[in-house]
Amino acid sequence: MADSKPKLSIPGSDTLTQACKLSIKLQKPMCFYFYVDSLKGNICIASNEDDKIIYKSNDEHTSPIQNTYKVNNEYLVVTENTIYVISASTKIQ
Repeated sequence: MADSKPKLSIPGSDTLTQACKLSIKLQKPMCFYFYVDSLKGNICIASNEDDKIIYKSNDEHTSPIQNTYKVNNEYLVVTENTIYVISASTKIQ
């Protein structure tokens, strides 16, 4: 019987290396909280007046985005306190 669970996709090694370097340089933790949702298309990068945030719901979103870096198929999104790793296919609204 074949395993029916989908295979977990993880960020590429280049992305993880760059996220680690950025985390050390900026002294901010890396976070993968939105990663699986970004693969499923359940989040977006949304504009909130002058700020952009990673948005999942009214209760689940980030503080304003300070910077975004693209590494292969992922984005490294820097906010006030955290570096988030999300899929580069994340919708921008």
